[in-house]
Amino acid sequence: MSEKKGEKKKKRILVCDDEESIRLLLSEALEERYDIDLAADGREALKKATKESFDLIIIDIKMPGVHGLEAIERIRQRDIKTPIIICSAYRLMQDDIVVKTSDVDAFITKPIDIKEFKEKIFELIGV
Repeated sequence: MSEKKGEKKKKRILVCDDEESIRLLLSEALEERYDIDLAADGREALKKATKESFDLIIIDIKMPGVHGLEAIERIRQRDIKTPIIICSAYRLMQDDIVVKTSDVDAFITKPIDIKEFKEKIFELIGV
């Protein structure tokens, strides 16, 4: 997509979830305002986050291979300061000490309230 003169470049979001339906839902909900990149697991998210620049990372916790919390920890070890939203069905983990100490900016539970989700993203990175 070519940028028109004077047009602002869209902010980039990396969406990582092992469920294709969730990746597609979030991508469709956000693609009008943001440039969306997708990852199917923590390993792929980690690879992309260390090679490319993103304004926000949205990541699930329970995934095959590299667990979401492990990916977050490894991203932070590389001193990547990108805001991170955990998007998970595991409501109980929201108050878990691991989440509180993982340098995560928000925790959204599934099923996702798209309006609330978009408001949280806007709060973190604007448009």
